[in-house]
Amino acid sequence: MRELDVRNLACPGPVLTLRDLLEAGEREVVMHVADALSRSNVSRFAAARGAAVAVEEPGDGSFILSITAGGGAAGARPGEEALLDCEVPEAAPVRGPRVVQVGSAAMGAGDDELGALLLRSFLKTQSQLERRPDAILFYNSGVRLCCEGSPLLDDLQALAAAGIEIIACGTCLSYFGLAERLRVGRVSDMLEIAGRLADAGAIVRP
Repeated sequence: MRELDVRNLACPGPVLTLRDLLEAGEREVVMHVADALSRSNVSRFAAARGAAVAVEEPGDGSFILSITAGGGAAGARPGEEALLDCEVPEAAPVRGPRVVQVGSAAMGAGDDELGALLLRSFLKTQSQLERRPDAILFYNSGVRLCCEGSPLLDDLQALAAAGIEIIACGTCLSYFGLAERLRVGRVSDMLEIAGRLADAGAIVRP
């Protein structure tokens, strides 16, 4: 009997490992696979070779497959090559608008200067994405980025020109005394911001 932990192998690695073992003459194989996708693909291949599969669930999302094969399991079967292509479930399409939330002048925590550089780079890339965000919401100290003196004004204006809505929290602007210094985007209130987030198909928080 061969026992293998193949949780580190991406599909079709576990299937290819089983194929090689069967063709080398192994008839009892225990494989610890990472997830349901690997379990399904390995089980389908084993069945195609006439092998029986018993499944155990350790409880951490992985699976232990006990595979018992007959004497004919070493030979390839017609149409088997199709089983080496992973059966990957299609991702559900994202419905609703994509919204980016910016709640500070920096991305991440640790070093604010580095965080400011990262956030600028992140925002610049939004217009280059295959699926651009529909809106970028600025709140708390993030509204400073939309105001006079912000080093990101040109970048945000380019995003607005690309059709991405730039929306700044009016309460936040007033709190920081910036109501008259907004230079890009438009002012909104919490009712709209909450509605935008509730209706969003995807929310990104850099």
